Amino acid sequence: MMRMGQIFRVAATAVVAISALSAACALGPNLVVNGSFEEPISDNRFGLNPATWSAGQSFTGWTVTQGAIDIHRSGTGTGGSFVAAGNAYDGQQYLDLNGTPGIGGIEQTIFIATPGVYRLSFAMSGNTGWNGNFAPNAPRSMRVKVSQGGTDAFNSIFTWNPASHPTHGGHSLPNSQSYDWHETDILIPTSGNYALSFTSLFTTNSFCGPTIDDVRLQLVPEPASMLALGTGLVGLFARRRRARA
Repeated sequence: MMRMGQIFRVAATAVVAISALSAACALGPNLVVNGSFEEPISDNRFGLNPATWSAGQSFTGWTVTQGAIDIHRSGTGTGGSFVAAGNAYDGQQYLDLNGTPGIGGIEQTIFIATPGVYRLSFAMSGNTGWNGNFAPNAPRSMRVKVSQGGTDAFNSIFTWNPASHPTHGGHSLPNSQSYDWHETDILIPTSGNYALSFTSLFTTNSFCGPTIDDVRLQLVPEPASMLALGTGLVGLFARRRRARA
């Protein structure tokens, strides 16, 4: 007969294996449209579309909620003496929440069909300008929200600190060293439309603020069904052992 201690050890082994299997499961598809800001193609001629977008204007997937934002394209010159050569974290473009000029914000409405836990992730850096004229040593902060109506499913402030990125150089940032990667899991209790928003809190300079790229919102696989299946198999195994004894 299988002793109780043996059953517990088998059950524990099964739970560990199932947990590992759950962790290995791929996240759901990214629900964010244009999360890497690859559209429209920016010409880095800031102050007008397609590089700069102001409050009330919309570009692929997003609406500007306040101030202005800039879309930077890696290594593309403006046609003048200034070249915005910063590197995107993903693809060729990234977004500066402080436009030319303006303390900006963006929002996207996302329909979530399946309640559950969703992982919000994004890369964050900072535009510290050039020639030391745009508060290069000041941390850049922004507020990130996921909300439905007047109810927040998530509301938090994120800060990028240039002191943590000593090789960062304004518009010449190396993409592997100047970005922070953020991930957070959010409980979405009901289906429906949710607003995902990013709003700059950096008011020291209205041209060079927090920058973001590779924004994702993905369903986290539900491990409960697999866990139930695993413990059920352990119980069946124990009953079969007792029947044979």
